Amino acid sequence: MIKFYDMNAVNSPSLDRMQSKAIDVIKSGNYVFGTDKFEEEFAEWNGSKYCVALSNGTSALHVALLSLGIGPGDEVITVSHTFRATVSAIRYCGATPVFVDIDPETYTMDASQLQNVISTKTKAILPVHIYGNMCLIDGICKIAAQHNIPVIEDCSQAHGTTLYNKKSGTFGKIGTFSFYPGKGIGALGDAGCIVTDDEEIYKFAKQVRSWDEFTIGYNYRMSNLQAEFLRIKLTDFDEILKEKRNIAKYYDDNLINSTCTVRNGVEHSYHVYPYLVTDRQTFVKNTKDQIETKVHYDKPVHKFFSHLQGVSLPVTEKVANQEVSLPMYPGVDYKKVVEIINDNISTIL
Repeated sequence: MIKFYDMNAVNSPSLDRMQSKAIDVIKSGNYVFGTDKFEEEFAEWNGSKYCVALSNGTSALHVALLSLGIGPGDEVITVSHTFRATVSAIRYCGATPVFVDIDPETYTMDASQLQNVISTKTKAILPVHIYGNMCLIDGICKIAAQHNIPVIEDCSQAHGTTLYNKKSGTFGKIGTFSFYPGKGIGALGDAGCIVTDDEEIYKFAKQVRSWDEFTIGYNYRMSNLQAEFLRIKLTDFDEILKEKRNIAKYYDDNLINSTCTVRNGVEHSYHVYPYLVTDRQTFVKNTKDQIETKVHYDKPVHKFFSHLQGVSLPVTEKVANQEVSLPMYPGVDYKKVVEIINDNISTIL
């Protein structure tokens, strides 16, 4: 059985360093309020001026929205093809999510639909770099600028993704990241951050992530231990990313009916390698004893809201019904994956 994701294989190269650092943190007696070095290093690596370490990717989205003053009565344009935290954070603020469909080739926000849904209530556009693919962020930012609307990039699945060598999270006003263990740069627990070049947003996020004498705030701090683990993982990530891109190229070149499209100028980070299958139920049934696959995501987020059942997002619905995620990590037997997939896909074409 080929695992969908082998956490031990991913973490083993840095295990000794993480164990040593864990002992250092434990002996220090300081377990919170010590994430500055990680913030500096991640900001530099990502090409951002500021980074604020937070407890997880959901809190990063929430803080990003709060920093723009978004609240009840406001609208935030986003996509339904995403993990539901993207939309939950909008709801946390009391704002209303407004959905646009996704592009049929990249599965990211269809920028051509934005003009149809922008209104006087629109206070932000929140595209998602899904699977590690870059959305049409330059086009989205151009439209947003015409209407003086800030853009928040959800980069939780796009660590190291670039467009013309410029990294995700650096195009809009704010970029948000999750460091959940299975992400590209994964902590050994929950963690997240925001990046920005705006000093006022940076100061707001630093203040609101914790309790202090001036505000009620939130308990959104990253622990020192996770920050130190992430510093180690960050040093290894470019090599991991290189290997994942090599695996993806093999998939692209050898899979029957490969459907993962990357636009010119984009370097995909392949958090997930999506593969569309017309008869997913039969495909999964036939392969489940040989290879572990996942689905991202079988229930579009708008389906969680009863009052949005009439929303029409045909491309989102298609991908939700057909997408299968293939194993994607250093050490995976990717040639065997291709063999299994091709043997089985040919039986249902």
